[in-house]
Amino acid sequence: MYLLCIYCRLPDGLKGDDRFGVDHYRPQSKFPELATIYFNLFYACNCCNRRKGAFWPTEAQQRARQFIPNPCDHVMFEHLRYRATRVEPRSPAGELTERVLMLNDEVSIQYREFVLEVIVSLEARERQLQETIQRIDQRSAQHPEQAAYCAAERAAAEQDLARIQHHLSRVSGAVPL
Repeated sequence: MYLLCIYCRLPDGLKGDDRFGVDHYRPQSKFPELATIYFNLFYACNCCNRRKGAFWPTEAQQRARQFIPNPCDHVMFEHLRYRATRVEPRSPAGELTERVLMLNDEVSIQYREFVLEVIVSLEARERQLQETIQRIDQRSAQHPEQAAYCAAERAAAEQDLARIQHHLSRVSGAVPL
């Protein structure tokens, strides 16, 4: 199973397991008693984790409802909306989160563009392979004398399809089949 960064929502299957770690929502430097408490620990990519660092909102920011949302305590969609390659803030908390985590910096946007292009390409290849399998099945039914050849051809196409579906699940963060 692939997991997503709690902040930027990119899957670890794409970035690689060594590019992810545990974020202490309430920073260890300010809340040492929560350093190993489960509800304070979130799976995050190292980029978001590094950008967030020891950030914790000041009293003034808390009064102004400027904080980084905690997905266990907040409905994330009320604060951030992920639309194609951009992250749209929907609240003061979302604005602060987008700014602190730099969710719309040029590198992040280009990376999301790359990911979306790869997904579109893999989905197109998946459809082609499914159509190929259908054509092989039709040919096998119409020409029983080619059954052995069609079976081998179908097995190869199914193997390619399984590989493409695995890549697609890895890139999209979906649970592999």
